[in-house]
Amino acid sequence: MGAATRGSGICTGGRRRRPLGVRKKFRIVTIGTINRDTIYTPDGTVTESYGGLLYTVLALASLCPKATVYPVCNVGEDVWEAVTSLLFSMPSIQVDGVRKVRGKNNHIRIIYDREGKKQEVLEGGVPPLEWGQLKPFLDAEVFCINFISGFEISLRVLRELRGKSTGLFLMDFHSLSLGLAPDGRRFPRRPEDWREWVALTDVVQMNELEAELLAGEPMEGKGPLRRFGEEVLALGPQALCVTLGARGSLLAERTSGKVRTGEFPALPVDPVDTTGCGDVFLAGFTVEYVRTGDARRASWFANIAAGWNAALRGIEEVWRLGELTGSGPQKVSE
Repeated sequence: MGAATRGSGICTGGRRRRPLGVRKKFRIVTIGTINRDTIYTPDGTVTESYGGLLYTVLALASLCPKATVYPVCNVGEDVWEAVTSLLFSMPSIQVDGVRKVRGKNNHIRIIYDREGKKQEVLEGGVPPLEWGQLKPFLDAEVFCINFISGFEISLRVLRELRGKSTGLFLMDFHSLSLGLAPDGRRFPRRPEDWREWVALTDVVQMNELEAELLAGEPMEGKGPLRRFGEEVLALGPQALCVTLGARGSLLAERTSGKVRTGEFPALPVDPVDTTGCGDVFLAGFTVEYVRTGDARRASWFANIAAGWNAALRGIEEVWRLGELTGSGPQKVSE
């Protein structure tokens, strides 16, 4: 992975600046929810693990050891010790923004079918972030917002954060497109205010189902992607990523006032556990986009990182991503 491309730049809220490159240290604030996961795979395996934002945080720390990663989130008292132990496993992760709250943490039961589709059931839940928890991090260079639950931050607070920061914003729309049934089941739905959320980021990521929900049509062929990309990018973002699982990802980006689209292949692996692949995709895209300002290179690298994640089982192995992708060997602190 190379240094910043000559003449390239990243546009943040209408302000263009050069990529940070590979030598300069920078700070990444990650916003989301750390889950306790119970994962059921088609082969009958049941895995108890922790996930959600943890996948993004640990992947960022492994893929880019020069960055300092600041997770900003609430964690339930029932999982506090286990979660902080995982966060302390990587020296570049700083836990200043992690707050212990009373009550049970988010517990997600994830059931995969043989086609890789999943059903999620939510139990418990931590409160959304308050403005005071984000205010100390306004001068960070990068903000990764991963909507694991969809309830992490209000639109009002996100709008204030965006308005008072000059950093690069990347967002995984994810659970903003999920409703919550009385029994905890999550189900797809199209939020009426989705455009207001999307307008507050430089890069927006979503999976194929989420894109189809918002676009109102299947993402088949180049036409739907271009139409949806034009709508999304007109709201303010510079790039739209649509993840396709084992088929890779799609990209729509704004270049010289025009919308350019692209398709990127997945890394061919024998999947062991696909949990967290979207979260790792976000981390991989962030790292390469910050380094180069090139959304196409970032898409390519994000697919490599997500592919290797699918070949690992559980959160405990995510630290290996740096070595597996060639970003540099990483070790878990004892």
